[in-house]
Amino acid sequence: MYFKLSSFSGVAPAVDNRRLADQFGQTSENIDFESGALAPSKTNGSDVALSNGSRSSMYFYEADVSGGGAKLLQWNDENISVVKGPVPNDSFDRLYWTGEGGATGSDAYPRIGTNTSMISGSVYPAASFRLGIPAPTGSTTVSKSGTPDATQTPFDVSYVYTFVSAIGEEGPPSAASTPIVLTDTEQVVVSLPTSAHPTNAATEFNLGTNAKKRIYRSNAGSTNTQFQFVGEVAFATTSFTDTKDGDELGEILPSDGWIPPPNGVSGDVNESATGALQDLTALSNGILAGFTGNRLCVTEPFLPHAWPISYRITIADTIVGIVSSSQGVIVLTEGFPFIVTGVDPSAMSATKIDLAQACINKNSIVDMGEFVLYAAPDGLVAISGNQGRVVSQGLISSSQWEDDFKASTIKAFRYENKYVAFYTESGVGKGWVYDPTAPEAAFSTITEDIVEGGYHEDKSGKLYIIKTTGNPRNYCEYQAGTDNKSLTFKSKVFVTPYPTSFNWISVDAEAYPAASSGVTPVTIKVFGDGTLIAHYVLTKSGNVFTQTTTVPGSISNATLQEPIMRLPAEVAKEWEIQVSGTQIVNEICIAQSIEEVKQT
Repeated sequence: MYFKLSSFSGVAPAVDNRRLADQFGQTSENIDFESGALAPSKTNGSDVALSNGSRSSMYFYEADVSGGGAKLLQWNDENISVVKGPVPNDSFDRLYWTGEGGATGSDAYPRIGTNTSMISGSVYPAASFRLGIPAPTGSTTVSKSGTPDATQTPFDVSYVYTFVSAIGEEGPPSAASTPIVLTDTEQVVVSLPTSAHPTNAATEFNLGTNAKKRIYRSNAGSTNTQFQFVGEVAFATTSFTDTKDGDELGEILPSDGWIPPPNGVSGDVNESATGALQDLTALSNGILAGFTGNRLCVTEPFLPHAWPISYRITIADTIVGIVSSSQGVIVLTEGFPFIVTGVDPSAMSATKIDLAQACINKNSIVDMGEFVLYAAPDGLVAISGNQGRVVSQGLISSSQWEDDFKASTIKAFRYENKYVAFYTESGVGKGWVYDPTAPEAAFSTITEDIVEGGYHEDKSGKLYIIKTTGNPRNYCEYQAGTDNKSLTFKSKVFVTPYPTSFNWISVDAEAYPAASSGVTPVTIKVFGDGTLIAHYVLTKSGNVFTQTTTVPGSISNATLQEPIMRLPAEVAKEWEIQVSGTQIVNEICIAQSIEEVKQT
């Protein structure tokens, strides 16, 4: 009689330890299961200091900036969502983000930065602007001069104007001026008072150098008609003289309804009762999306500063987070999940996904590419298209999900198509991994420093984690070190039909290093009926193995020709095997005879 393990998986605590499939373990720590063997995960890369001890978010910004190379952007705020500008070959290398300043407060608003505003000094982003251009307050006043054309039928005209930022973003129009009667031989002076400017126009809205005002005139004499372009002036200019005939007017006003996104600034015209826009996300066709409360908000295509109210979609439940997918926007809520579909932002619609699994933790939401994973009350949920399922069902019970996996407090990220979750318990950093790419989808635990935040770089696939150790805090590249972590795998409980004595234990590992700094040698423990009956450390030098024995005390250390060790004469019905070390383990076998050990 023998038990041999040559294929390994993670833990399934919902299943009784005696009823686990052979490949599952009671303990499975610091293991990569992609190959099916017990492969230790790697240590992290070297620590790099951040600028202060409160940093919680980071992003690598690549742009044509002085000094070259990617620049590290860092924030104290959690849940910073960063999106590159959707316009190809943008000379400003625009970057957009939400989360800075929190949900409410004097600086709680979505942001835009450029390669010149963000990259200055030594800590980035150096400066940014509010996302969106406001409308001028109040309407223009107009006065005309000249001699009316007696041969022409007079027509009524009205004027509006808009602000245009230094990088060409146009905002919504002012209120229309009072209509006046005009003929082509007359000219009109349009007043553009500075009193209509927003507070801190240059520093907050990028309405300084190179900013403009654009003037539009109606052609039909009604404030409800279309307005056409007349001309533009520098932002500081306070008047404009219109000498154009009606057939000389230009394009129709494009920006009616292009208001800024919701913010959390008290008293602001775009203040939202549910706080500033969150979870900025890039969709297809140059559209950006975000949410506040239970409203999903989207932009005009390729115009990230324009967030029309008419495009907002009300979801039945309060939104926790959103993720873009190839099928649409996955909207995770305090109730059912939804999917929002549609190519045109004016014609998008929300459909409820038939899965009663609320999102209980915003920081658990991870875009895995073809699907989205998040923490729900009953376990880890995967959403793909309009379908969802609890992937941890049958492996982790609802009570274990919170008690042992800390679902409501984890901070999760994507790494090499794995879901990596970190949490803190009693001041100690811990975590776990869900690997959907393993031969059999596996959950395993990890040892880690306390992780405050992280950033998955889509271009390289690298994961960077922010650690609370040190002041300033540090960040490092996850699993980029050259050393292996020490893995631990404890098998299921193997039950024999009657009390049995096993005589041999073998371990097939890639190497058997001696104990040294940072290296854990191959260690085997065997339990009979819950009692530790053997504790061996196996090392190798040349062609000779050395067995160092801790338990039982009656067995002396020995040299061996093969990695096969004799067990003490103990009888039991329930047997467990535990292996640990920093090397790949291909096979473990406990047997009554040498022939059984060598049997394939």
